[in-house]
Amino acid sequence: MEANSTLGALIYIKVAEGGKVSPLEVASDISKLDSVEEVFLVSGEWPIIIRVTCKDMIELSDFVISKLGAVKGIEKTDTVIIMDKIK
Repeated sequence: MEANSTLGALIYIKVAEGGKVSPLEVASDISKLDSVEEVFLVSGEWPIIIRVTCKDMIELSDFVISKLGAVKGIEKTDTVIIMDKIK
């Protein structure tokens, strides 16, 4: 992420329990979306965490609402903005 030129965010994704789509399938679908830099399958309450880069808040909002909203199997998301990268 270059300083002042892009907006980075981590998005925590909860997959619908008992659904027809596995976390691996959801992660695979998400990995194909523009703006997605990294996709992690992790343990805990949020089985998928992604890192995205967008040009501004409008693009990030559109990504979360329109693009992630269209991915089957996502129950809930929580987005946190990356304020600064130390390492």
